[in-house]
Amino acid sequence: MSNPAGIPAPAPVDDRVSGLGEGPVWDVRTNSLRWVDIPAGVVHHSDGSSRQLPPPASAILPTVDGWAAVLRDRVVELDGPAVAAVPLGAAERCNDAKADPAGRVWVGTMSGDERPGGAALLRLDGAVATEVIAGATIANGLGWSPDARRMYWIDTPTRRIDVLDYDLADGSVRGRRPFVEVDPDAGWPDGLAVDAEGALWVALWGGSALHRYTPDGRLDTVLPIGVACPTSCAFGGEDLRTLYITTAHRPDEHGRFAPDAGKLHAVRVPVPGPPPTPAVLPADAGLPAGATGGA
Repeated sequence: MSNPAGIPAPAPVDDRVSGLGEGPVWDVRTNSLRWVDIPAGVVHHSDGSSRQLPPPASAILPTVDGWAAVLRDRVVELDGPAVAAVPLGAAERCNDAKADPAGRVWVGTMSGDERPGGAALLRLDGAVATEVIAGATIANGLGWSPDARRMYWIDTPTRRIDVLDYDLADGSVRGRRPFVEVDPDAGWPDGLAVDAEGALWVALWGGSALHRYTPDGRLDTVLPIGVACPTSCAFGGEDLRTLYITTAHRPDEHGRFAPDAGKLHAVRVPVPGPPPTPAVLPADAGLPAGATGGA
């Protein structure tokens, strides 16, 4: 399939291996990247350091003056208390999470056994988790168009990227409809990032590639990666033209592990992405204390 810009194959950034690397996010304050290894509860930093949190840790989000971590059933300040509880059953956990263009935190969930219909997409309104979409299975990739009028979302087992009309003023969404249906031979859509042209870069679990879809849903780039399961991607670098890609340490369809499975990869791309919007956290809601230490 096409790669009209001639983008080279993504290459590993370092030798750290994650069982399930996810949630890369660029920090414009320090020109550095963080990402998580969900089951291990580890936050990795591009300066070579790592930090232990209570597992699972599904996402790390920059805030106005620090960082927030999304744990199994709550959102916490990285060096402070829990600021929002996410009501979940014992077998469920938070999954992908991002801040929208207004700083509201959105969190997808999933059940440990990937039970159909056992997940949801939630929006944090202050310290309250509001269910926006119910009946999902693995609530995954999130993104917004550059004009903040569209929201993109993935429920992975549907093999579909959905688009919704998004209201910046109150965070409401409406008009959910299919944006792209991924061919079964291409893998399962996972995490995504939206670039400055409004195109979507989507990691294909089991597909050993990333796809770029134009704002009208046309597939214009297939970027192979030398591991079976890329999981998500984010723009970074001082000019925001480096696409960072997290991966899982999973075998391919023949049961073989690629040497670079589970590592963070990166590649330069022609179109930059926007910097992430910092999450706006509610004031201390008096919830149980969150993770505060560990290295």
